Amino acid sequence: MSMERLDPTFLHPLSRRAFGRRLAALGLAAAWLPLGGRAARAADEITYFTWSGYEVPDLHRTYIDKHGAAPNITFFGDEDDAFQKLQAGFVADLAHPCTYAVGRWREAGLLSPIDVSRIPAWDNLFEPLKSIEGMQTDGITWFVPIEWGRNSILYRTDLVDIAPEEESWSILFDERYAGRLAMFDGMEQAVFAAAMVAGIRDPFAMDDAEIQKVRDLLIRQKKLLRFYWTDQTVLEQAIAAGEVVAGLAWNASYTTLKGQGLPVRYMNPKEGNQTWVCGLVRLKDGTGPEEKVYDFINAELDPSAGKFFIEQYAYAHSNRKSFEAADPARLEELGFAHPDELFRNSVFLRDIASEELRQKYNRMFEEVKLSPG
Repeated sequence: MSMERLDPTFLHPLSRRAFGRRLAALGLAAAWLPLGGRAARAADEITYFTWSGYEVPDLHRTYIDKHGAAPNITFFGDEDDAFQKLQAGFVADLAHPCTYAVGRWREAGLLSPIDVSRIPAWDNLFEPLKSIEGMQTDGITWFVPIEWGRNSILYRTDLVDIAPEEESWSILFDERYAGRLAMFDGMEQAVFAAAMVAGIRDPFAMDDAEIQKVRDLLIRQKKLLRFYWTDQTVLEQAIAAGEVVAGLAWNASYTTLKGQGLPVRYMNPKEGNQTWVCGLVRLKDGTGPEEKVYDFINAELDPSAGKFFIEQYAYAHSNRKSFEAADPARLEELGFAHPDELFRNSVFLRDIASEELRQKYNRMFEEVKLSPG
């Protein structure tokens, strides 16, 4: 597929989730992303339940080449939207959540095990992506990693006094930069950053004392922020103007601003990068041919799909061979040239330990945002 390089902003799992939640709050989610695909499902075809943007043929080209057409593809707004539809009886064969949702889906009985012996590329997948907590239980595999990336801090090297070896999440709480910091308006990302600064061992299973410590830090941080952001372009413009000197950002913002010649750096925090991983799960109630289910999984893992993810969507891919196929200059540009080094300094996003705990986190973050700024 010949095309201009795509803007990955609309595809980023965190932006998609935030936007989907806002639409849902307005009662618009169903209207925005109705269940689509073919009008009538063929008896011998599978259905793929995913984010908008993943219907692009280059992401499953070998499936189309083998079967003559793409599968039925339907869209969800975010994993909560997908979870509710599946529990309400919507039938699909494969879905595309991220690791922070898999545990909830598994516990609700929505998933079927995955037979990795039917995935030829399995041995070529990066080991850290296959061993994220909760993706395998009791020797059963529930999740196939496909694309991944990291969330970190983007900062102006001419306006921030920090050496690379001192890079830390603590910059987002540094009073020297009061009024010139920015934070993504997302509970998981805010809690993670504060937990890293507080030295909390497991941000995804905090006790009440640790939650209070994070709350105190976030309230202190709010007084230092220029803004919470939801629009990546707003953040980029503020950093370009020097209005913001540091903020949580995505790889794409670094690439954009670096390409404009601005003195920016994408941090490698000493406490660890916030690394997200999304991929495929089999759904228990799926009725499509199992052979096609595995053909689709294998198509998404093909190095040609990985090359497209890297070069067009600015995402990394789970198959090592995709990095051999991709343009080395693009890998350098995105900061993906040395994936093993990134993994060594990664804290992988995963599901919060329980729904009760998730609600505690959500209430705490809402209290922080309502506190005096």
